[in-house]
Amino acid sequence: MKWIVVQTAFLGDVVLTLPLCVAIKQYDPDAEVVFVTTPAASGLIQRCSSVDKVVVFDKRARHRTSSARNTLARNLHASDATVLVPHKSFRTMMFVRDMRAQRVVTYADAWTRWIADVKVPYPARLHDAQRHLALLTAVSNTAHEVMSMLPIPLTSEHDRAQSHYHVPPGTNPLVVLAPGSVWPTKQWPMASFRELAVRLEQHGCRVVIVGDATVRGQIPESALCRDTSGQTTLPEAAAIIAQANVVVSNDSAPVHLASMCQVPTVAIFGPTIPEFGFGPLGPSGRVVQRTDLACRPCSAHGATACPIGTHACMKHLSVDAVEAVINDLLHAHDENRHAQSTTSIPPTPTPRAFTAHGAGRTAGTQEGQG
Repeated sequence: MKWIVVQTAFLGDVVLTLPLCVAIKQYDPDAEVVFVTTPAASGLIQRCSSVDKVVVFDKRARHRTSSARNTLARNLHASDATVLVPHKSFRTMMFVRDMRAQRVVTYADAWTRWIADVKVPYPARLHDAQRHLALLTAVSNTAHEVMSMLPIPLTSEHDRAQSHYHVPPGTNPLVVLAPGSVWPTKQWPMASFRELAVRLEQHGCRVVIVGDATVRGQIPESALCRDTSGQTTLPEAAAIIAQANVVVSNDSAPVHLASMCQVPTVAIFGPTIPEFGFGPLGPSGRVVQRTDLACRPCSAHGATACPIGTHACMKHLSVDAVEAVINDLLHAHDENRHAQSTTSIPPTPTPRAFTAHGAGRTAGTQEGQG
């Protein structure tokens, strides 16, 4: 059977759709899985062994017109295919309509519901990666658990070889910092990331900065710190993340790349909350956030500016709080590998304003200066 997955949202959303592709192959090992996605995400998706073919839907340029969109859709030859559509947009609905597929499965609140054969109630309380598996369950009558799909390798030998050129040599812990985000309000202040990088270097950690060109030069390089932002392909950045002992990121795509590789992750949340379904996956994922602000969450995706002008959810989230969680993950990682801890970074006393919740998986600052 041919299965076509259509996901042309932001990079993080695309990454979180990959467990669905793995689940399809587990359910139907002989399936042909076609993944329709954006130009930016296509190179990474091609590395996933559960995807047989990647089709680029350049919705903002080459396929912007209805005629170009229609031609691309018809060329998918979907008359004998089941199409799974986690993306909810009107444009996606128009594209899927043009495919004239044998069967279309989507969420009951998506635009595509108007042309779908199977409409699945949107499971809002689940993690987004688990939510997508509900689309397959609706037609397979088989339960699928996202953690059984992980880790998902997302790099080639070439990507891994290239990534080594960007990582400081040595055996000390490697911490990857991802300070970027499409949405300005989801960005922890760059000054905080800079201070965190300095502290990590002082404790002997190797540090690598990942991101696009907008991040380049924001954090000074040193013998222990390399800035790869804007200098690597997306698969190469994923290969760097896969090597890390800990990844520290805003609520953005690097959190999900780390989750797919099952790398310990510190996710920093501000205007959004992990309950939306986009926190790190697995037992080594941690969330750092302010838990005392009545204004949170203020947005489903983030915004260009704080609605009340304070941006307290990020500006008052301390470096001490984030560093404490990194230390916890590094020592846990080291203890799992060795009978005695040999990690070079010493424990940092937990700040008074920092409180850990629920087996250390979520942490939040409780005072105004966090």
